[in-house]
Amino acid sequence: MNTAQFFSGLVLIIVSIGLYFASKSRKSHAAQLNQARTLDLQQAAQGHFYGKFQGSIVADQVLTTPYSARPAVAWNAHLEKGREESYQDGNTTTKWQTVWSQSATTPFRLRGTGELWFDERGGLPTLDAPSTFDQYIHDATNPIIAPYVANRGLLGRLARPNFHAVETSFSPGAQAFFVGPVEAVNGFWVARPGQKKEYSVLTWKSEQQVKSRMSRAGTVWSLLSVVALAAGILVIIVSFS
Repeated sequence: MNTAQFFSGLVLIIVSIGLYFASKSRKSHAAQLNQARTLDLQQAAQGHFYGKFQGSIVADQVLTTPYSARPAVAWNAHLEKGREESYQDGNTTTKWQTVWSQSATTPFRLRGTGELWFDERGGLPTLDAPSTFDQYIHDATNPIIAPYVANRGLLGRLARPNFHAVETSFSPGAQAFFVGPVEAVNGFWVARPGQKKEYSVLTWKSEQQVKSRMSRAGTVWSLLSVVALAAGILVIIVSFS
């Protein structure tokens, strides 16, 4: 028996199982989205519901994003530093390490058929915000990377910095779509994070885009699961020949 081939086959089978469960999770979320009812939050705030809601982002106070300096109600940003690694065959690859990461939110609401509040007290749903800054930086004088650039000695001065700055944020006035649990808190409707396997997200994508993305991902992962399983079984059989 070829031990290396046998264990390679086992790894492929384990990968296929992971892909299967990922596909199953996507299909479960798609089913929850299809069954979620459209919420009319003009009624008196009482009770607990699972549903979907479309609206425009509104806030009494706003934040300023760190890279693009835009007004926002929620942002997430990080800075990665790249380091080149060479291999014996002459190939090189870039290893990325996060050197700074931060996020911030302020209470805001979606205004549509009524109003839905989002507040980090009690937890927020997953925030899928659009990209507002995505830049590779190689200029050592750029203030974004200044604190992380090696500037001591000749090698430090000659080295070309390699950084990647990324920022996503929700801006006031932008349209957003929410699906997840909603409950009444002190007379206001408040969005909550999903519990256990419950799907909950605030996204800049439309409902149709979310459905399409889920469908594609579920189908692709399902097909890859079958391919990985078949390949794993074949490799194991070959390992005994």
